[in-house]
Amino acid sequence: MQGKQSDKSGNERNVSRLLVFKLGARASLPPLSPEPRLALNPPPATASAATVAAGEALFGRFCSVCHGEAAVGGGVVPDLRGSPFIAVDAWYSIVLDGALKEGGMAPFGSVLDRTQAAAIRDYVIHRANEDKAASGATRLQQPDPNRGAVIVAQGTKAGGVACAQCHGFAGSSDGSGAFPRIAGQSASYLSEQLRDFSSGVRANAVMSSIASALSPDDIEDVAAYYANVEAPFPPLASADPDLVRKGQELAETGNAAKGIPGCAACHGAGGVGEPPTVPYLAGQYAHYTAFQLQMWQRGLRRNSPEAMALFAKKLDAQEIAAIAAYYQQLRSSAQAAQPKG
Repeated sequence: MQGKQSDKSGNERNVSRLLVFKLGARASLPPLSPEPRLALNPPPATASAATVAAGEALFGRFCSVCHGEAAVGGGVVPDLRGSPFIAVDAWYSIVLDGALKEGGMAPFGSVLDRTQAAAIRDYVIHRANEDKAASGATRLQQPDPNRGAVIVAQGTKAGGVACAQCHGFAGSSDGSGAFPRIAGQSASYLSEQLRDFSSGVRANAVMSSIASALSPDDIEDVAAYYANVEAPFPPLASADPDLVRKGQELAETGNAAKGIPGCAACHGAGGVGEPPTVPYLAGQYAHYTAFQLQMWQRGLRRNSPEAMALFAKKLDAQEIAAIAAYYQQLRSSAQAAQPKG
């Protein structure tokens, strides 16, 4: 069951079931299988008690009617405690400017200023950290990139495959775009992707099998290793300059007529990403970028904010090719913008 035009909002879940009735029967319907929930590591809670209290009051006034009391959301409305946007400045574009208005998130710039929007974000971060502490999810030891390097090169004794077979020891893969460039990508983003592959939230037959063979410590260590690697960019064939210019236009300003914001609103100027949750795109292989956008279009990738599916579905084939070509040729030191942990 889905709401009207839910395919256009990005909030979509197929829960259809066939019901067979028999007179006098007393059987009960089995419960729906739970939908996998994205489990993101929240940023540290650093705001003062006064700021958190102010944010709580504002959240209760403007946000709780949709996102739930105490920031506990459910249904098709995102649970903000697990939103990647609470960690990055794209939060302000969404809350104040309406970057996701076509997905149902109204702009609040007429009633909130940036300081108030920041207080709301600090409150949500505070709630996310409260829940993480209550669940005992805090990792007691720091990731070990040296141990991660061994796993990347040799795999694990438990049968985990060496990551270097596909992604290369330096994280630059083979240049074909069949496998993404992951060198210098933030550790938080990489570990979340591995957990999503392992749980099935992100579907990929090969990666799901590989990630499932890794322990939680293995995942953190591998992510820490690749986050700290710097790899050269391989020489690639130049794309059509007109296609690259079109991609730059879409990346920087979007397409207002189609309701598509610029990619830079979330992925940062020059495609450097917004660590720790929004990945860099600069230097990413065009084939991989285009393929992922097509996956979002078709509803086959669902482990990212609803915004990705919402906007990907508005892109045509030429726009996808242009965006992918533009980001592949960027050399804006994506790694330099990432926190190395």
